[in-house]
Amino acid sequence: MTELRRNLSLFDATALAIGAIVGAGIFVISGVAAGLAGPAVILSIIIAGIVSSFTAYSFVRLSSKIVEEGGPYVYAKIVISPFTGFITGWLWLFANIVAGATVSLGLASYVSSLLPVIPIVPIAISSILILVILNIVGIKQSSIFNAVLVILKLSALALFIVIGFSHLNFSLYEPFSPNGIKGVLSSAALIFFAYTGFGRPDTAEEEIKDPKHTVPRSIVLALVLSSIVYILVGIVSTGLIPYQKVANSGSPITDAIEYGIKIYWLKIFVSFAAIVATVSVLLTTIIGVSRVSFAMARDNLLPKIFSKMHKKFSTPYLAILITGIVMAILPLFGNLKQTANVTNFGSLLVYAIVNTTAMIMITTAPQ
Repeated sequence: MTELRRNLSLFDATALAIGAIVGAGIFVISGVAAGLAGPAVILSIIIAGIVSSFTAYSFVRLSSKIVEEGGPYVYAKIVISPFTGFITGWLWLFANIVAGATVSLGLASYVSSLLPVIPIVPIAISSILILVILNIVGIKQSSIFNAVLVILKLSALALFIVIGFSHLNFSLYEPFSPNGIKGVLSSAALIFFAYTGFGRPDTAEEEIKDPKHTVPRSIVLALVLSSIVYILVGIVSTGLIPYQKVANSGSPITDAIEYGIKIYWLKIFVSFAAIVATVSVLLTTIIGVSRVSFAMARDNLLPKIFSKMHKKFSTPYLAILITGIVMAILPLFGNLKQTANVTNFGSLLVYAIVNTTAMIMITTAPQ
């Protein structure tokens, strides 16, 4: 039987996590979050990062002990019960398949704004199918492509931060918290979802070198780096444009550049980075969904066809293809915002199960 290949290094695994984290959260949601908290969105980002770190710690502890493909599904199955694993796996698949479809529509909207003649839905569907093909060819090829995307989007954000610091208007930080603690916490709850994705390396543990050490380190590195970037972007963006002007914006960072920096090439580069970020999130979502369905098929919780490996590429190609096709069908139904809210609820349930699983493992492990 063809086996999964351990092709991914610490750099690859970290890029996989960052690829999943740094996406629409920073390029889109940060504006809505600033509208809720004002300049105190900086505190919201820190609070959300701290809350996320607790769940990240659970992933770190579990991934250092359990080295199997499948992430949350496998952890719940082994530590609690196969039935809990079954529920966790299906919740995770549903949440991420719909999330992938939603991300593809977001990507299509960015592209359509540049090329209005191309309809949104065909772009969304084709983007999923192209990344499905890349994923089938190999995890290493996918990780290299993802690493390039991650470097591009982090470079754009770094430029925004460096240039933005020299254009700060400190009067915009007053009042710092116009909506009080309620606004800060509401904003933090929204930003929390911008941190999700740090557990993506867990879903591909059998394809990562020395996973007991590499996966935990990649999660910590990705969360720390993403938190630093988020905080700095929050500081700069709220010092460039009044928070009221980005409360309903779909592109708060580019709005901040246009209002406070007025450098056209930087605006174009950041806009391009937003598209790149969306592609990266979509790619890592496809990787995660296919690996969890592959793991569930090995345990007979999905048809065995999902566990079939490609003889040449050593990838679970049918799991990638089938879940990718399902994801590609969903954009045909149009706006997925309401369903996306359900996926957020599903993601919270999965995180609750992961945290419970880690607590059980820690308390029952022999001293």
